[in-house]
Amino acid sequence: MKSIYYIPVLLMSFFTLGSCNDWLDVNDNPDSANSTVPTAEQRLPPLISQFADAYESAGTRAALISQQLSCVYAVNNNWNWTRWYSTASSVGWPWQAWYVNTGVNVDPIIAAAEKEGAFHYVGAAKVIKAMGFGFMADLYGMLPYRQAFDESTYTPEFDDCEYVYSQILPLLDEAITYLEMEQTNKMAPDLAEGDILNGGKVDNWIRLAYGLKARFLNHLNKQASYNPDAILAALAKAPQTVAQSSILQYVDESPAATTTQASLQYVNTGTTIRFTKLYIDYLKNTYPGAPATAVGVEDPRINLIIPSYQKADGTYVRSEGVDMTSDLPSKGPSAYSYNVSKGRYITSNTSRPGDTIYVQLRKLTATDGRVVSTGSWYTERGGKGLLLTHSEMKFIEAEVKFRKGDKPGALIAYKAGIRGHMEILGVPEAAINTYLNGPAVAQTANELTLSLIMIQKYIALSFSPEVFTDLRRNDFCCDASGNYNEATGVYKGFKRPSHVYTISYPSETDWPRRFAVPSYEVNYNIDMVQAADPDAASNTYIGKKVWWDK
Repeated sequence: MKSIYYIPVLLMSFFTLGSCNDWLDVNDNPDSANSTVPTAEQRLPPLISQFADAYESAGTRAALISQQLSCVYAVNNNWNWTRWYSTASSVGWPWQAWYVNTGVNVDPIIAAAEKEGAFHYVGAAKVIKAMGFGFMADLYGMLPYRQAFDESTYTPEFDDCEYVYSQILPLLDEAITYLEMEQTNKMAPDLAEGDILNGGKVDNWIRLAYGLKARFLNHLNKQASYNPDAILAALAKAPQTVAQSSILQYVDESPAATTTQASLQYVNTGTTIRFTKLYIDYLKNTYPGAPATAVGVEDPRINLIIPSYQKADGTYVRSEGVDMTSDLPSKGPSAYSYNVSKGRYITSNTSRPGDTIYVQLRKLTATDGRVVSTGSWYTERGGKGLLLTHSEMKFIEAEVKFRKGDKPGALIAYKAGIRGHMEILGVPEAAINTYLNGPAVAQTANELTLSLIMIQKYIALSFSPEVFTDLRRNDFCCDASGNYNEATGVYKGFKRPSHVYTISYPSETDWPRRFAVPSYEVNYNIDMVQAADPDAASNTYIGKKVWWDK
């Protein structure tokens, strides 16, 4: 799995485009590499892009551990993710992308923006800081916050997820205050000059902040502090449409080979990632426990998401999904390639010729015109990064209202969530209406279940860190004892993989609950890691619940 270095040319421009307020200040030369030189509008584009790298790279890993994705057989980090084994090395990139590439640059942009009176940049930076520390705390359970960027120490203390939440929620309120300010300094840069996420639409940033408040508050459904009304109040000011959502548009630089501006999922999935059977079953409504009337009714998103390959006769065959409960992940599927001279597909493991039915996610057309893979909407080279959408907000609303007993309200929000995601993917209106009015979707309040809501949200938040969070706080498909229970569980069909890493998950009631501690901290900050949680050295640490999951 690769990382992405999104806009390096912008970083270089910092050292050539800066201007000096005081030409007599020889210690602030605009033509020299100096951390004080870049202005707020120069800093924000790489801050957003590096944040997206951290967030979406974490999302790729979350999709692997959450059984949306699998991979071709090879004993490597991706394969370990599919058996729920997050290692100190495999969790390293999101950590580095957040702390080294993103988080460390938040306070400098705030300082630069305050110097210019660019209040909207201050607000945007605070939103990114809250979102970054929030999703990282959700995944890792503990991390440096108070001392994260303290230059007086190389070994920062770790803070628990609960403490991080106590900081990021007020931080979002601060962000909203700044975003709502009028920039009285007419020389201050307009947000549009540096905003590659929302195009300078301040209202979108405000809605993003409220949406994040709703998201984080909804994570607390197991806590006594869970407040449905506070979530609904935040949702009322969160994104309500596609246009109000925070969606990052990537760039397809073809025919150039460079992928510096390509979508993160295009880069991260490469040619070795495959979709799982469970994920495809959710789109086909063939999963265990699906409502009888829904079985076999295909979701109109399926051909946009699931790739197909072309046969010699010109017909297309949709990819099969890797069955994580079978013995396949222990030995396959095999990687494959297309041999132009022979006009056929060839697997790397010649003893597994049938594995060509598991199609790669990256779009590929051979030199003879044969379509090796139609690709997936999520892995388009010039695709989109769904950082926070109105669709997600509607699913949160549906869940909250369902838990409150307002099933009619939950039904309306549930349908709106499905529609919203389909609109983002570009599903035709007629197909949306047909599906929403059909047997695969609950039509009455009495038909609606939490399972139906969360399975649809699972689809709508593909490749998002939120999927792993939702699975944990809803206890996968388990009953109160921790055992798989299709009758009462939420994520029907979600079972322990056949090749599960039994050293970390020895019991049938053991499930993945957090990412491992990254190697950087193990190698250089182990005392603080162990002081924060002595269990961090245990093989079963990755099965230990984070704060809001208890």
